[in-house]
Amino acid sequence: MDDQALANSTPPSEDVVKPTFDGPEEAAAIALVERAESRSSDNVTFTRELIKALNDGDSQNSALILNNMTKLQAAAKLLAFAEVPSKVVGVIELEDGRRRQSIQQMLQVWDGAKWKIFSPETTEGKKKQNLMVWDESNVSLLDVVGGKDSKVHFTMIAQEVSPQEATNSKVDADGLLNFSIHSLPLEEQAMFKTIMLIPIGALIVVFLRILIGLKTSGTFMPVLIAVAFVQTQLVTGIVGFLLIVGTGLVIRSYLSKLNLLLVARISAVIITVILIISVFTVVAFKIGLTEGLSITFFPMIILSWTIERMSILWEEEGAKEVIMQGGGSLLTAVLVYLAMTNLTFNI
Repeated sequence: MDDQALANSTPPSEDVVKPTFDGPEEAAAIALVERAESRSSDNVTFTRELIKALNDGDSQNSALILNNMTKLQAAAKLLAFAEVPSKVVGVIELEDGRRRQSIQQMLQVWDGAKWKIFSPETTEGKKKQNLMVWDESNVSLLDVVGGKDSKVHFTMIAQEVSPQEATNSKVDADGLLNFSIHSLPLEEQAMFKTIMLIPIGALIVVFLRILIGLKTSGTFMPVLIAVAFVQTQLVTGIVGFLLIVGTGLVIRSYLSKLNLLLVARISAVIITVILIISVFTVVAFKIGLTEGLSITFFPMIILSWTIERMSILWEEEGAKEVIMQGGGSLLTAVLVYLAMTNLTFNI
């Protein structure tokens, strides 16, 4: 997408058809509209106040309206009831490396000069730089005959190209002997974009281990942890890594008392890591920390072996050596993450 490009805003071509409400719902709708009008000066602020009222859990009028419809349906109907030009559109969020994203339904409100996007779940207007209106027809994206449970997902990857390069790539893509990675579907391109960064991480690990002498738990484990950090973001990744490994070491110390064989012990550690990640993810979701949901990107087998190695090291060398190797691994993973996120490749 061109950040400098400006889309032409087509004003609404038809008059707003005012809907009707039944019985008590009409009184609730009038109350919500009048309250929003008293606190607004234009269509944008009116929409913001209306969505704010719909998200007010203590509002009886909102509860009555939302009893038989979703927030999106309620907001669209109330806007039409107030004769505010609006429409429901399908939107996708532009995010580099995002895979299997479903289309989101949002509201577009005419402010007199252009259309402004609103989500019924928040009072803040959505920034157009990160959103692209994919569908304005409000009809199905995919019609399937003889099948069921069909879904449409979107995958995207950011790449900077000049207009000439884009034209040449389009021409070359039609050739039978085009073996470029860019000829692959976007989901596979995003995967290769991450894979091509792994050699950089391996080079950093070699430099830190051989030339500097930094100790790590596992040779290339920090590289895989850094790849997980790319998905989770750095702070969330570090906190998740410490929680998982710390809790795993406590449980592993109990397993050592059972005198299990190696295979059985590793299997138990793997199951434990999966349970730890599951519990932390559910707890994070329940308390509203949506960033915690991304810890599922951590490589579970690698974490299991890390916990096993650190536990054995604790028994043989003591806590000091565990802290040195664990800290070295975490420091290396952070450095690899910084290198991965600050390097841009045109594959």
